[in-house]
Amino acid sequence: MNFKTYKKLIVISGLIFIGCDIQDVDSPYIERITVFANIQANLPMLDTLFVSRTASIDEKIDSEQLWISNAIVKISDGKQIETAFPVTGRPGRYLTRKDYFYRPGTKYNLTVEIDGETLTAETTTPEKMVIESVKDDVYKCKGESIPIPNINTNNVSFSENGISPTGRIDTVSYRSGECFTASFASYPFFQIDFNVEEYSTVRILNLALEADKLGIEPEDMDYNSNGIRDSSFVNLIYDTTRVYKIWKGEYYRDKNNNPYRQNPWVWTVETAPVNMSWLFFNYYGLQLIIFQATDNNYYQYLKGDPLNQNIYSLPNSNIEGGYGLFSSTYASYFLVYLKPEEK
Repeated sequence: MNFKTYKKLIVISGLIFIGCDIQDVDSPYIERITVFANIQANLPMLDTLFVSRTASIDEKIDSEQLWISNAIVKISDGKQIETAFPVTGRPGRYLTRKDYFYRPGTKYNLTVEIDGETLTAETTTPEKMVIESVKDDVYKCKGESIPIPNINTNNVSFSENGISPTGRIDTVSYRSGECFTASFASYPFFQIDFNVEEYSTVRILNLALEADKLGIEPEDMDYNSNGIRDSSFVNLIYDTTRVYKIWKGEYYRDKNNNPYRQNPWVWTVETAPVNMSWLFFNYYGLQLIIFQATDNNYYQYLKGDPLNQNIYSLPNSNIEGGYGLFSSTYASYFLVYLKPEEK
């Protein structure tokens, strides 16, 4: 597992909010600068700073022309100022140097200067994200008490060279049926607990590390509907039942009609313990699961309903002089292996 794998996960999770600036239909349009940036404690910046301008609803323009690559971007902790430089070949993207790691429990100030215009924002990185697997719990269904596994959540280290396993990686089974894949309240493969009072919002990201593994389709499956048994993504959890479709929708399809699912899978929670049930998983195999404590900026922004793109509720931007979000997180992560149910 290398640095690029983890970087991909963070970039995807950050992109959730790009393009969420929604124009209030009752207000006259004013062009503004938009900035999205996220920093994570104990890590360098992982390509999550974007600068662009807004466009009116009736403006005919290619979205690529909205990126701004001539901004002067700086981040300061009050003692040291770091410059975020433009990324070559990627308009509107900026990075601070790879050997600069952001500290937990620290206030950072962002300034973005563009053609005499200055935007500012600040974030305080969370101090910690402490998680543990719940022990000695059971799930009751149809008169039966089903034990919930306790798993190791301290088995990964992160360095400039990438992510490395450091301890036991537990295996859990994906089980199907009325008790296991019926609703959001189904049997949890494991439970993760944390102190709710210490965090505004916790974001969960699950990256299936073996989602792209190709192999011959099972004898009783035709994933790509071509009438022959050939190669497809064999770690995909392929379920065509009505219940599965209701909760997860139709599969995406690639150019060869191979089905696939969103990866990573992203959830936001405000309660604990978290029941890591079937809804959190789209693939079998090795999973990198990340619990991110978010700052108050993220919490306030989410209250503006950006995920549902509610046109009557603008995201609560913390960018002074523009739109967007400057936020921070502290992450704890672990590995777990998900295998198909033995039949």
